Amino acid sequence: MTSAPLRRSGAPAAAPRPGRGARLAVPAGAVLVVAGGLAALAARLPTAAGPALVGALGLALALACWRERRVAADLRRTRTHFRSVLKGSPDPVVILDDRARVSYVSRRAARMLGRDQAALVGLPVQCAVHPDDLPTLRAAAAAPATRDESAVRTVRVRHADGRWLLVQATVRDLRADPEAGTLVLYCRDVTARPPLPGLDGDLLELSLADPVTGLPNRAALVRRLAAVQRVAGHPTALVLVGIEGLGALPEDDADAALRALASRLARSLRGEDWLARGKDGDFVVLVYGTVADAEVVAARLVADVGPLVTATGTVPLTAVAGVTALSPGVDTGEALRRGDRALRSARAAGPGAVHRYDDALRSAEDRRATLRADLAGALARGELRLVFQPVVDAVLQRTVSVEALLRWRHPELGEVPPAEFVPLAEESPLIADLGRWVLREACAAVAALPDDDPAGTGPAVAVNVSARHVRSGELVPDVLAALERSGLPPSRLVVEITESVLLDDAHVVDDLAALRTLGVRIAVDDFGTGWSSLAYLAGLPVDVLKMDQHFLAGVESDPQRRALCRAVLHLGASLGLPVVVEGVTTPAELALLRDMGHRYLQGYVFSRPFEADQLAAGAWRACLPAGALR
Repeated sequence: MTSAPLRRSGAPAAAPRPGRGARLAVPAGAVLVVAGGLAALAARLPTAAGPALVGALGLALALACWRERRVAADLRRTRTHFRSVLKGSPDPVVILDDRARVSYVSRRAARMLGRDQAALVGLPVQCAVHPDDLPTLRAAAAAPATRDESAVRTVRVRHADGRWLLVQATVRDLRADPEAGTLVLYCRDVTARPPLPGLDGDLLELSLADPVTGLPNRAALVRRLAAVQRVAGHPTALVLVGIEGLGALPEDDADAALRALASRLARSLRGEDWLARGKDGDFVVLVYGTVADAEVVAARLVADVGPLVTATGTVPLTAVAGVTALSPGVDTGEALRRGDRALRSARAAGPGAVHRYDDALRSAEDRRATLRADLAGALARGELRLVFQPVVDAVLQRTVSVEALLRWRHPELGEVPPAEFVPLAEESPLIADLGRWVLREACAAVAALPDDDPAGTGPAVAVNVSARHVRSGELVPDVLAALERSGLPPSRLVVEITESVLLDDAHVVDDLAALRTLGVRIAVDDFGTGWSSLAYLAGLPVDVLKMDQHFLAGVESDPQRRALCRAVLHLGASLGLPVVVEGVTTPAELALLRDMGHRYLQGYVFSRPFEADQLAAGAWRACLPAGALR
């Protein structure tokens, strides 16, 4: 759309295509020819017919002239608007015709190349682009045009003084428009902005371009950072943008989404910022400015990442960002590690977060490294133990089971929260060994309880099993070994798994079904925080649903929360599955849940987790708050 008014205006072009203006000139000329013929004919007609014919002829001529003046005025207004848009664009603009010749170049683009505007018009693009980079640009031009997606390509372009510039071009394809038929290139000089003396010329190697997006890749980023850090006096910062949601896409859709994101992010940057690809699906921006400037840029980029339309539908993408200043004396590797720490911190905070690196993040990273290293020997050193939290039947007013929970007392750091060390264990094969130990210890502890329960049976024990342990295929023999060694009846063991495990390989469902055949019960832990699909839940080997404690946040004052709690209870009832509510902490919550009809409850309102010796001493019997269940 943008180039058509330019050609109609008579601006220089290498090979102008016939446009609407050229086509309008034909009817006007035809009218003049016809008018001349009619005038000659009128001279031969009788006197009475002559004035009428001349009047009609004059009217036709006047109408044709009015239409032509109106079209010309429309064209002038369109041309003026087009030129004002180009002049107001912060980016240098180059327009190529259908033969890859320059049909328009903005003043900013000409200045970037150190050339005269008029001298550039009509030149083939290969005269300025490095021969090795032409395939990159042609690939962008050969891609099918889409309405909402622009290709981003980074190529070398020769300056008037002979040096090569690294230019990032967002290619807008308007060839599908019959009035345009052009490619519009919005360009940015990413060689060095602001000019930094001492940059190596080999930064312009084509091998440093990402093949999917055309952006500089991580190798180019490393070399750019090394060059920038050799130059003093220019504050710079780094922004790492993490994209969430790409992992669920097929490879082709993921590549298309990355290209669309590259285009979207490039349009959101300031002229001097430098965009590159990071690892996995992340992007990296080198910001020429302070860390505060980088936080502003990061917030804008994160806000610009949103739902993306692909060939298979709309993808609900979100983003987070980590920001760090590039301090003198900090090498490239450390700078990237600091950015990664900030990005991990932002990911832990949730979608839309922007976190800046500071010493606290480094301390947290050092602590993680210490825990990761020490966890491997914690079991052998006797630092791990089990505690037990009861699950209460609010109708029969007694404890029906206890959940075995893993605890770690570090010799130097003290008690380490499970939320901190369990994810570290799940990152390594160590989690299966820990799972085996927990199964053995939990079954032995409950089997050793005195057999004096008035109901004739002691409490059951629930053990959380990691997804990695389930997928290993060793869960069934490990459970059998724990039951055989302890003598615990299978009916008194509950294996707790997460929702996502039920969607794993077929052998997972087969293993769970085998455990149920033995009499072991299967519980879905943290129900409502995963996929929660009734289509998958129905018919799977599940005996118990454990409702996640997040459902209780604000339940006393929020009618919607209460409705959700009722809905989960009704869902379990319709499927014939008892529901255990986790995280009940106050008497008000307890009363509210009882009134809803929830029967099985767990939380601090009854008891904090107690140690193994307290379990053996019967603490599980005396955990009901006085009068709470009356």
